[in-house]
Amino acid sequence: RPGASGAAAASWSAAQGRAGQPWALTLDAHGERFATGYPELDRLLGARPQLRATANVAGRRVAVGSAALQGAALQATTAGVLDPGGKLAFKLDWTASGPFHAGPVEIAGKAKGSGAITGTLGQPKADLLAHLDQIDTPRLPLKDANITLTFERHPDGTAGVIAATATSAFGPARGRSAFRFPEGGLDLTELSVDAGGLKAAGSLSLRRNAPSAADLDLTITRGAFLDAGRVAGRVQLATAQAGRAVLNLTAENARWPGSDVVVHAGRLTADGPLGRLPYALTADGTSPQGKWSASGRGLLAEAPPAWSASFDGSGKLGGRGFRTLETAVFRFGGPERSARLRLAASDGGRLDLDGRMTDQGTDIRAQVTGLGLQMLNEDLTGRFDATLALQGRGARLDGTLDAKLAGARGRGAPTASGVDGTVRGRLAGDTMTLTATAANAQGLQANGEVTLPTVTSAAPFRIAIARQKPLRGRFFADGEVRPLWDLLVGGERSLSGRVRTQGALAGTLADPHLVGDVAVAGGRFDDGQTGLSLRQVALTASFENTSVNVTQASGVDGHGGSVNGAGRISLEREGVSSFRLDLKGFRLIDNELATASATGQATIDRAANGKVRLSGALSIDQANVAARLPTPSGVVAMDVIEKNRPVELAAALPPPQSGGEGWALDVTLRAPGRVFLKGHGLNVELSLDARVGGTTTHPQLGGTARVVRGDYDFAGKRFEFDPQSVVYLSTEARDIRLDLTATRDDPTLTANVRIRGTAARPEITLTSTPSLPSDEVLSQVLFGRTASQLSPLEAAQLASTLSSLGGGNGLDVIGNLRTFAGLDRLALGGGSGGGVTIAGGKYLTNNVYLELAGGGREGPSAQVEWRLKRSLSVVSKVGEQAGSSLAIRWRKDY
Repeated sequence: RPGASGAAAASWSAAQGRAGQPWALTLDAHGERFATGYPELDRLLGARPQLRATANVAGRRVAVGSAALQGAALQATTAGVLDPGGKLAFKLDWTASGPFHAGPVEIAGKAKGSGAITGTLGQPKADLLAHLDQIDTPRLPLKDANITLTFERHPDGTAGVIAATATSAFGPARGRSAFRFPEGGLDLTELSVDAGGLKAAGSLSLRRNAPSAADLDLTITRGAFLDAGRVAGRVQLATAQAGRAVLNLTAENARWPGSDVVVHAGRLTADGPLGRLPYALTADGTSPQGKWSASGRGLLAEAPPAWSASFDGSGKLGGRGFRTLETAVFRFGGPERSARLRLAASDGGRLDLDGRMTDQGTDIRAQVTGLGLQMLNEDLTGRFDATLALQGRGARLDGTLDAKLAGARGRGAPTASGVDGTVRGRLAGDTMTLTATAANAQGLQANGEVTLPTVTSAAPFRIAIARQKPLRGRFFADGEVRPLWDLLVGGERSLSGRVRTQGALAGTLADPHLVGDVAVAGGRFDDGQTGLSLRQVALTASFENTSVNVTQASGVDGHGGSVNGAGRISLEREGVSSFRLDLKGFRLIDNELATASATGQATIDRAANGKVRLSGALSIDQANVAARLPTPSGVVAMDVIEKNRPVELAAALPPPQSGGEGWALDVTLRAPGRVFLKGHGLNVELSLDARVGGTTTHPQLGGTARVVRGDYDFAGKRFEFDPQSVVYLSTEARDIRLDLTATRDDPTLTANVRIRGTAARPEITLTSTPSLPSDEVLSQVLFGRTASQLSPLEAAQLASTLSSLGGGNGLDVIGNLRTFAGLDRLALGGGSGGGVTIAGGKYLTNNVYLELAGGGREGPSAQVEWRLKRSLSVVSKVGEQAGSSLAIRWRKDY
């Protein structure tokens, strides 16, 4: 056989004690530079395999006492009996070392197994068990695989059953099938596979020189082959009738791994001869460029030794339509891959593509004419033209690129800010030269040129930048930077201002060298995520080979704060950098959750090992935080399992950032006061003594926040916080510990609300002096009398308030009505005898409270309470029945 070589030597002996006794046989064989021509078997056996065996022969009965095969990566032993009738009874044990290769599948680690061989010499039967450490199948690695194999030899071929179970990153994997080996092929029947989100059931036939036959029901859900959604359908292939095929697949909210493109609804159907199979496709979905859709028809045809596919249709992308001007043709599966495509866009643009790749070379030509930038990014507007040509044979690849931009700008930007520009590229073997220019009507002028070392090849096709080889270049820009920023960066951050920079580039891509300078005047930087806004930005820096020296960096926040900085930034991989920031009343955060201004100094250092550290000491001048309680009043906390999440939401969100270890943090935050927490009944001023450690990827917050002054609205009444109250800070809400006490003094008792536990699960208790049960304390606070004296409506209000005391595990009707009306207090009173009264009030200032009441016997009334001191108030009341009154309320705790 081709590939077989080497030699094999064997010695044997046969001995018989006396006539009539069995013959004792021994065999000892080994190979020298031995090869069978089967690569996987030759790896297992090695160049010097050994076989040793002992057996007893009595007539036609053969008893093998032991047989051992020792190879480079395989050890196998067997023992058993062949009786005179030809029946087999042998056991088998084996171990082998990977990796084993079978097409695209790789089996790593060690494998071992056992089994038995029975049946007869003419029709042997094998029952085998195997355990494999790891099977590396494409997209679905398997571990701890157990395989059970049973097969029998028949006159018309070999048949049997195989079953396998394993574990994977996507849960258990299992499969089963009956198989048969007819002449020149493989038949799988009763096939069932459930692994990695793929379920398949049916039958499959493979033939060497004939079309495959299949009848499979497929369902693919989230797992190894889909990140979301579902693909399902049926595939039928029949070798009869000249190889007929029927295909019907549908996709629902499907997103493939690593892709941002989502197929909301799609269908692929085909019915016809396998050699010339007509198909139809319809699909729509979302992508980073916006919504898209496509529909059309084509033909999948056999073109030995390859296949070809044609397509005619239309679609939409980025709000623009496109259609094929002529039938698109693609060839694949053979020594030649090619494509011919002609597309027209609804905005007047056009794309022409001709490409051909073979084992000898590459020839690609593409031309874009008047295509809108919305096709590439829906946040941009403008047009571009481009011509690309790549050709070469063997290891040599050459090419050119010529592109023009017209009116390129961010969507909604003034037309005058649109950028006109050119990009030209030349690829010649191992060198790529790029030249770019940009200008607009507002005076922007920019140009640059860079020559990059490349590693290219026409066959196989490859283009890569050589990061360790020398490069050279130059750059210049003068004018408003906003248009360039919107085109090249965009997103939630914006940068504007006049920039002037020039310089030369050298070194390598891994260790670049810069010589030049940059200056920014009248700049502005906005970060939509944090609300950070820098105005009047001024920057002066110089590039000095392997470092950037920033001599001036300053800006203001528009709220009276400022920031200044200076430092040295190394461009070397093992360079040391340091940058200092001085803040004065600077607003660090400004969004719907919080505003915060700080003063102090921070330093950003990078060590020679590449690790960055942010350290400093900041004093919070003032902060306002909107309170967001974990569970609002009246809402029952529930454990939620999210299902059927819209896949377009995942596609719209930015991918998770691994970020490595991030920057190390060592920042202290201090504030003697003026940290205000307001909302959900809270109105508190805090002092702060905290430290932020860890990294920017996993920050660790510690320290304390103490109450300076403030009050808490509970059940429509104001409770003043004890100055000894404290919050022990942490990164996670479940680790933030609370120790808060709020007090309300009434004429008859002093009520205390104590908040303990964590921020995630606060524990609220109500106590009083003198000591009373919680319902009596609330009754006295709300109505000034005991619970037994309350009317039915007042009792209902009391019960509602008690239910919300435990952190929201109840229906707080009154609390929800009060929140809906925007009031600080809402009370229902009265009974069947005196009518129902409704009173609602709101604090106009911290010391002035207005309350309106209606219903009951006395009719409507209005009351204003002016709190002069903690124990002294002036109350003015106007009523329809009771007239007007002015009273002084004085409290004293005896």
